[in-house]
Amino acid sequence: MLRGKFTVLSLVAAALLCWQVAGVTTVNSGIVDPCNSTASAAAGVHFICPQGDGDPMPSTISITIQDNTTAPVAGIPAADFWLIGCNDLLVLCGGSGSINATGATDANGQTTITGDIAGGGCDTGVRVVCQGIVIGNGACPAVCLPIKVRSPDQRGGAGGTPDLLVSSADFSYFGANYPSPAKPFVECVDFVVSGTITLADFTKFGGHFNHKC
Repeated sequence: MLRGKFTVLSLVAAALLCWQVAGVTTVNSGIVDPCNSTASAAAGVHFICPQGDGDPMPSTISITIQDNTTAPVAGIPAADFWLIGCNDLLVLCGGSGSINATGATDANGQTTITGDIAGGGCDTGVRVVCQGIVIGNGACPAVCLPIKVRSPDQRGGAGGTPDLLVSSADFSYFGANYPSPAKPFVECVDFVVSGTITLADFTKFGGHFNHKC
């Protein structure tokens, strides 16, 4: 619930900030404008684990931060960047510190995010957060980057939510969808990204059983 409220509030804040600076065109604010800032990445699937020993991110996320006049904003610390799930279904170990930028923004306002996410859940994509604001892609609202995330930790907590421990509850969820075919295909447990749920997916799940933050 809190993650959902954070996502909604971030998107609202982004929209309000765009509206507030829309009439200011001659003064560089040096403040992140989510509507002028951009993030992009190639499509892919990112297998993650609470222990942080998942697969490498399938593509680098390229970020450019600009203010209300489209001037670059340099020197934003790496720790001021993190990711959220597009459907609020990504749970990070250690909160925003789980995945940060590779460095501060340079003179062109640019940085990147790469590496491995430590966390749980299954989401259809990610959004970039900068200084608490979800940034757009030259327009608002913010775009959903096509990096799907899926973890063996999906059903361990109360209400069937990730609890950052790959447990027997997660194994039961995997087992209920194994194999496919003959069972209906569930994308969230296709860990090797083959379009089917097979022994290879079971093996990958087993290799991360009992892993936690």
